Amino acid sequence: MGVATYRNIPISTKCSILFSGFKNQFGWSFFGFGLIFFWAFAMNSDLSFLHYTGEIITIEGTATNSIAIDASEGNIPVIENHYKFKTEDGLEFEGFSYATGRSIQSGKAITIEYPEGNPQYSRIKGMRRQIFDPVALWVVLFPFIGLIFMFFGIKRSTRTLRLLKNGELTKGKLISKVRTNTRINGRLVYKLTFRYKDYLGNEYELREKTRMPYLLEDQGEESLLYLRHKPAYAIMLDSLPSSASINAEGKIESTSFRRLIFLMFIPLLTLVGHGYYIVSTYVI
Repeated sequence: MGVATYRNIPISTKCSILFSGFKNQFGWSFFGFGLIFFWAFAMNSDLSFLHYTGEIITIEGTATNSIAIDASEGNIPVIENHYKFKTEDGLEFEGFSYATGRSIQSGKAITIEYPEGNPQYSRIKGMRRQIFDPVALWVVLFPFIGLIFMFFGIKRSTRTLRLLKNGELTKGKLISKVRTNTRINGRLVYKLTFRYKDYLGNEYELREKTRMPYLLEDQGEESLLYLRHKPAYAIMLDSLPSSASINAEGKIESTSFRRLIFLMFIPLLTLVGHGYYIVSTYVI
């Protein structure tokens, strides 16, 4: 146990570890799902207040068209009102503003406003330049929550890879098992504490939270991996992702192609789907 260890990790196993586990899979799912709302609402929220900071010019304009678009607020359709106007310099501009349930008859005189020197940011007074109010920005919480789960999932995956590559094997003895107040998918989470010794005989404790405590208490002593230069940095062998296994020769086995595809399906779907949307909407 005191001999320095180095193991080669197959690329398929590295990828599967990076995408396995509840936090990683849930994070990618929530991130991908949340981006749908981000593109639909947050990217169409009115942020014109960022431009309306100095002197505001008001001028008369004429309504030219009114269209009910495929959007609503509180079951009330959002109307896109088109208009035209001339600046004090005689330059003619066209634009459109949005309002919920409010349309303006074509040919009617209206009041237009815009920041001084920036008529391209014009709008009908009392209306907005985008489909939704700024309050629609709250939907960014969805992808943000997904990113938080992904962060902690990847953090644990990175720790697992480091221990698989350089960790030393030893045995840990279960010294406590405590029920927490957390449930995941209806299953109670337990906190288990193990005591183990490093190659110098120093004692350390490792705490693992799991929904499946039986995997970590089926033997008198459980195997774990720790770093020689940082013995407190450890992980239970039975807590490793199911895609990671060390054979009798001490080598890490490759993950099956079927399992790799299963674990990477949601991340790939998220990247390809939203990547295609970005390119087709903002690039092409």
